[in-house]
Amino acid sequence: MAMVIDRSQPPAATTSIKEWSRGVDHGRRLLGKRALVSGAGTSPGTELFGIGEAIAILFALQGARVSVVDISRERADATKQLIDELGGDAITAVGDLTDEADNARCVEMTVDAFGGLDTLVNNVALSQGGGNPATLSLDAWDQVMNVNLRAPLLTTRHSVPHLVAAGSGSILNISSIAAIRGFGSGAYAASKSALLGLTRDWAYLFGRDSIRVNCILPGHVFTPMGDQGGEVIRERRRRAGLLPTEGLAWDVAWPAVFLASEESRWVTGVELPVDAGTTSATAWAIQNLNERR
Repeated sequence: MAMVIDRSQPPAATTSIKEWSRGVDHGRRLLGKRALVSGAGTSPGTELFGIGEAIAILFALQGARVSVVDISRERADATKQLIDELGGDAITAVGDLTDEADNARCVEMTVDAFGGLDTLVNNVALSQGGGNPATLSLDAWDQVMNVNLRAPLLTTRHSVPHLVAAGSGSILNISSIAAIRGFGSGAYAASKSALLGLTRDWAYLFGRDSIRVNCILPGHVFTPMGDQGGEVIRERRRRAGLLPTEGLAWDVAWPAVFLASEESRWVTGVELPVDAGTTSATAWAIQNLNERR
């Protein structure tokens, strides 16, 4: 019997993988899929789940064979161990995805292990540096652009021939609401906007090969990347949207399951905000809502 891993959060956040995955055998919606998820390693020193980690876990529990790709072997192995203990099927591929040779090697390792590839999740990301062009470090700009844009470009370049060979496939880019709203985040916002643009262009380029390309735009999600500022920031995050709940990595991972599954076989070129309605209302309206409650 698979062991249930309980990496508990504070009560307001989450309880366990078992609860958020809705059970190991729930649906098996990705049975037979072969997926590569970049940036899927477990974050060290925290019990919070990252978006890539949550996607890799849910994909495996829904029946996919998953390649956990990360620059850190320790983090990749930690996610694989969680998947193994829950009865899923995963391998690890370790490398710097901004390096073309490393990137190609990670894709080939995945294809060799699974006999092909039909699902790619470009999740790897870095957020750093301010937004003011007068003070932004160009080194920080280049680093963010390399991780957030060059790496997905290279992974897609090396994966597409295998998706074509499979006869169909799904590419899922993880962007951010920073791509469509002012965020004060400079390089991060620019890179995520560009990834959204590539989503639309790739949907056009690869559609006749039966390859769907879609994009999720997470909002203010409580993840290791977004775990800054303590309880005050958590409360602001809860009150930033229309729903009175805090977003977690699992809330992004479930839409990813849908977009990777055959349920979305006629969906491509879509940008899907997963943000509790943050981008669907004006700041004034949300402030009004908060003052009434």
